[in-house]
Amino acid sequence: MRVQARRAESKDLGGASMSYIIRPWVAGDLKAIMRLIRESAAFHKALDQLTTTPALLRKDGFEKDSTFGCLVAELPPEQKSRDGCTIVGYQFHYLSYCTWHGGILFGEDLYVVPEFRGKGIGTSLMNKVAKIALEKGCSEFRFICARWNQPAMDFYAKLGAVNVTIRDHWHLCHIEGAHVRKLAQEARK
Repeated sequence: MRVQARRAESKDLGGASMSYIIRPWVAGDLKAIMRLIRESAAFHKALDQLTTTPALLRKDGFEKDSTFGCLVAELPPEQKSRDGCTIVGYQFHYLSYCTWHGGILFGEDLYVVPEFRGKGIGTSLMNKVAKIALEKGCSEFRFICARWNQPAMDFYAKLGAVNVTIRDHWHLCHIEGAHVRKLAQEARK
């Protein structure tokens, strides 16, 4: 999924100006993205569940038939984070299909380093992915959010998101690991 970088500026609580760009990730971002994925997993108290590797991200994100897209929020070097990093956020997404509505873009993950939350970066990432959804002819942009993460739920609601678990009583289910293998083995040959 090819998109152009978008430059944005915001002011922090002290009124200082901060600039950043939202752009598609490149292979050189893998180390920074893995760092942020680990931060996100730790934030969700699920670091022990993380099995993604840089090699897997490279294969699935950059080979001919890439299965997802990723946007990054990048600061200029002079405005880097306390840890010395310039990539301070990401948003993963992929195309899917809804039999009732047609094409949808699914947002797998949105993460902004805590130090840079509340500065418009998350909104800019969402703006850009919404633009991608429309460019791809999608009628919806879907994503999941942890029930306990009320600040994220409030953020998404402010952007117009509807909690379909509450409104429509839908539950997201998945089959994983050995159960997927068992289902596949039992498929008719």
